[in-house]
Amino acid sequence: MTQESTVDTGTGYGRKAPSSDAWLTEVGPGTPMGEALRRYWHPIATSATLTSDLPHRTRILGEDLVVFRDGQGRPGVVFERCAHRGSSLSYGRIEESGIRCAYHGWKFDVQGRCLEQACEPDGGRRREAARQPWYPVEERYGLVFVYMGPPERKPVLPRYDCLESPAEGERYYAEWPVPGGNVIGVEQDFNWLLIYENSIDPVHINWLHSQHSGYQFEGTGTTGFPEDFFDPRTLPGRVSYDRTEYGAKYGIRFFDKAENGVRPERVWGAELHLPNALALPDWVQLVPDAPADMVVWAVPIDDTRHRAFFSIRSSDPERVQRFFLGIKQNGKNAWELTEEERHRFPGDGEVMTSQGPVALHSEETLATTDRGVVLLRRLLKTMVDEVAAGRDPQGVSLVEVPPRRTEAGMFTLPTVTADKIAVAVPAAGA
Repeated sequence: MTQESTVDTGTGYGRKAPSSDAWLTEVGPGTPMGEALRRYWHPIATSATLTSDLPHRTRILGEDLVVFRDGQGRPGVVFERCAHRGSSLSYGRIEESGIRCAYHGWKFDVQGRCLEQACEPDGGRRREAARQPWYPVEERYGLVFVYMGPPERKPVLPRYDCLESPAEGERYYAEWPVPGGNVIGVEQDFNWLLIYENSIDPVHINWLHSQHSGYQFEGTGTTGFPEDFFDPRTLPGRVSYDRTEYGAKYGIRFFDKAENGVRPERVWGAELHLPNALALPDWVQLVPDAPADMVVWAVPIDDTRHRAFFSIRSSDPERVQRFFLGIKQNGKNAWELTEEERHRFPGDGEVMTSQGPVALHSEETLATTDRGVVLLRRLLKTMVDEVAAGRDPQGVSLVEVPPRRTEAGMFTLPTVTADKIAVAVPAAGA
């Protein structure tokens, strides 16, 4: 008797080659997302560490640049290749009025004007014809920002209410305590969108940072979140996502530590401001009814890398440490882990780099808990469409406006008493 073999289903044979959504991930000049991102300001350096000592080579949105501060204290951003013969200006010498190329001594100011051609007759009789490509810069919140878009559409540099008007004793903390990253930001080897989507994916907090790898947030059970904050079974009913004036936010409701025998219900949440900023409150030392005190930016280097910048307004120097070291893996900092520990106790770095330099969107299977990611992608694609149609994208203003209202923080929810619940819920059969 002949028995027919069972045909396997769902195997990997014959699948199409995986692909990424280029409209979301590619950031070079002329790409849809690249042109949209160029309509906004981006951090490029930390103000305090950008001194008149040395220029710094960097790369943003697929363009090789040099950022420096001249002897008069003015920040400048110019193309890396000298307009004369293409030598890197990162080897240049900073002088009172600009940067001088090491190769032949041509000097340019912070707006790319050629001030002197050292070896030419009379210092260069036609030096005004040589212009080093440059970009506008402004300083705010301890950071140097650059605008790389069309000059006629240059917006005002945004203000954030959570960073405005530091009180007595407060200052801006913006320097990574990382060698090499304190000036031009910390480089990470994966596409900017991976970490930005991670920022509006609170669900991973309730699995990766707790159920899978153990409680990774410092302060859990003491100064931070109670342990049942991380309960994945109750999360679907506790998390919400909303559009805001500048992007999107999420909130997670939870019952905080008992006060006078009662556990108050609070909501903790973050907010994304297009195209790549994130407002966050402290998660190690929770302060009831406190708004966000920091903004983080994910600035694309190119299609497969990005740099992280931040600014914190605080009077507490330890606030930076709580941000930088506030997530532990097996009780250790990320750089202290063995390879085995990385596999047993993965964190954000491991799961994001494991997705590859760029997410393979064709391979995804999105679910209800991905609502924040879906919302963000829609907002970003609308932003791209607006620019392609010749309009200014969301959050861009060409005139001065009040500081942006950030909707991130931890806030106490009003108490709902039994009689209010009875009124709010109709009786059976009503």
